[in-house]
Amino acid sequence: MTSTPPTRTLLTALLTCLLVLFAGPTAHASVQDTGGKGRSTFGVQPSGPKKPDRRSDFSYSVTPGAAVRDHIAVLNHSARPLTLKVYASDAFNTTDGGFDLLAEGVRSKDAGSWIRTARSRVVIPARSRAVVPFTLTVPAGVAPGDHAAGLVASLASSRPDGKGDRVAVEQRVGARVHIRVAGELKPGLAVQDVRATYHGTANPFGTGSATVTYTVRNTGNIRLGARGTVRFANSVSGPLRAPGVETIKGLLPGNSVRVTATVRGLFPAVRSTATVNLDAIPVGGDIDPALPSATSSAGFWTVPWALLALLVLAAGLTVALVRRRRRRRPGGPTRPAPTDPHPSVTSVPKEAKTSMLIKRFTRPTALGLASLLAAAGGVLMLGTAAQAETLGTLSLTPTTGTDTSSVTLSTSGPCPEEADYLIVKVAGKGFPAEGQNVVGNSEVAIYPSAGEGLDIPLSETMRDYANTAGFKTLEGRYDFTVTCRKAFGESTFGDYEGSMWFTSNTTYQDTDPDGPEPTEPTGPSESPEPSESTDPTEPADPSESPDPTDPSEPTDTASPSDTADPTEPADPGTTDGGSTDGGSTDGGSSDGGASGGGTDVTTEVSGGGDGGSLASTGSSTGALTLIALALVTAGTAAVWWARRRGLLTFVGGWNHR
Repeated sequence: MTSTPPTRTLLTALLTCLLVLFAGPTAHASVQDTGGKGRSTFGVQPSGPKKPDRRSDFSYSVTPGAAVRDHIAVLNHSARPLTLKVYASDAFNTTDGGFDLLAEGVRSKDAGSWIRTARSRVVIPARSRAVVPFTLTVPAGVAPGDHAAGLVASLASSRPDGKGDRVAVEQRVGARVHIRVAGELKPGLAVQDVRATYHGTANPFGTGSATVTYTVRNTGNIRLGARGTVRFANSVSGPLRAPGVETIKGLLPGNSVRVTATVRGLFPAVRSTATVNLDAIPVGGDIDPALPSATSSAGFWTVPWALLALLVLAAGLTVALVRRRRRRRPGGPTRPAPTDPHPSVTSVPKEAKTSMLIKRFTRPTALGLASLLAAAGGVLMLGTAAQAETLGTLSLTPTTGTDTSSVTLSTSGPCPEEADYLIVKVAGKGFPAEGQNVVGNSEVAIYPSAGEGLDIPLSETMRDYANTAGFKTLEGRYDFTVTCRKAFGESTFGDYEGSMWFTSNTTYQDTDPDGPEPTEPTGPSESPEPSESTDPTEPADPSESPDPTDPSEPTDTASPSDTADPTEPADPGTTDGGSTDGGSTDGGSSDGGASGGGTDVTTEVSGGGDGGSLASTGSSTGALTLIALALVTAGTAAVWWARRRGLLTFVGGWNHR
């Protein structure tokens, strides 16, 4: 070290620049004193004229031009006197949503400039406190809504840096000041600058992850919280919900927060979409003044590079193999002598023709046929995946009730033997599009049997589920889905489905109030007169045997296997129970609470038609579709290439020249 005097580098390194979130009513800061007198600890707290009170922060409702007088206590917990600065500063949100104040020396332009402390510097004896009065004067022409500031106590000290120079350090703590100016309140939120990126996988048929970043901005004039939902979708993967999107608390007017969310299990289908839905929530006991929502989407590329590389490699190997086999041929095709204008026609024996045909079809062109067979196999796999149907229906007990009733779901049949677990979801207005778990991943064996089916009691009421989802009004149709599945993985074995209808915010029934009126059961019909024709809409009397000698009504003749015992109930599988909703069914996801919390990603598989919904067989139906299309394309290209070069000939059909 030289004898040069130490320089004072005015680095305002704020060791504890974060304002404490008031786990208790007092904010504290502590710093090691370099003078050998121990650690210096101090804090601030809202106060009355003589002593601190129990307020956690300063909160005022004022009119323009008003003046408010109040006090702040500055506390010294150290064993030596401290000299502290006391001042006010504007507040703002950090990029991660935290609450912070402008650094000392930065001029305040809003609420921080309205506050004047009686003293700007206080000397506090050891283990003592000082109460500092202050005045808040609201400008006459200030805009209505929320304004935020902070009252700060700071300690200036110095410490040596790595080079031995003395560095000025300021440590500070503060108390929040929230001011609401009377006038028209305009809550507003916006989702801006949505950007998504895909992270691929080396597995040609695997899925990757996607990350989206977006900005949440408070465009209104009051403080708001925000609860966000991020979903990813493309032509192959259904809506995938990103887990772990944290709720934003206390976003100040005009401020913004940058949010990042990631989802796994997204299949690369060339082009995908990320959608951000944002719901505003009140802060600090505010009354909900018709809080707004916001939605924004962004498209991004999800190119299956690994799959494309595999297809290019397969095409290259095909070309190389075909060329190699062509080089091994003993000679090319011969041409007739040009000097002979009338070549003689020689009859080729039938055995030779057959031998030539077989030889041409067993050449490298067989590779093209193999590609077609592979494509057919892919289509066959897809067809297999799409054959699973809805297992049956659900009934509700009680059939009518209120939003606080305890509901039990009863399935019309058991889960298949290979399914040892189940989950239950509810979907409808207010719930996420993919449904909300109401029964987590649970063993089938714990539910009692109701005849052949299962009785599944719901642990909470519909009002509880609505509160969890963040909405207040229950109305219209809500669909329940019981999915039979394995404990782990994505394999499912079918669904049971049922619905309830809320005719008001508090009452429900298990029938559609807008549906057709139920008809009275029809008794056995009278024996028809021989001269009268049977109405095809009337049920046939099972006690009446058709006359085998009457040829005029051949459709009335029943085979022995069609004769039903009238005392037995009709087969429920053949009874028309009404149309099944072709809505979305969940592809099977573990409830985060039941499975220890890991991945809250659900895959929505769109169903529909009379055949029921698709059930997952462990593979993505969309992925199988893409694979099948790729195989068909590769096989078609191989055959076209072979025909162009004369390697493939279809007898009796069109051939490329």
